[in-house]
Amino acid sequence: MKPIRTLSACVLLVATLTSCVAPAKQSDGKDANGKQIKYVYYTPIGSNVPIRVPADQVPGGGDESATPNKTLSDMERNGSAGTPMSPGGK
Repeated sequence: MKPIRTLSACVLLVATLTSCVAPAKQSDGKDANGKQIKYVYYTPIGSNVPIRVPADQVPGGGDESATPNKTLSDMERNGSAGTPMSPGGK
């Protein structure tokens, strides 16, 4: 009988303590200076799950991602013009 009472007392204690725990306070979206933070959704390369990040911390935002595409387009347009020949070629 004693283990049953001990077990039921432990369950009651755990239930009481977990019901008293308040949920964590949600961030109100303000920085240290009190200004509102603007969030945007960013989808990383190789993923289909967008992540919510502050607008000023978006990785690769803007024209940086267009640079490799521009270089590739220039190479396709010009072909091998301007590239040095291989050492063994004539």
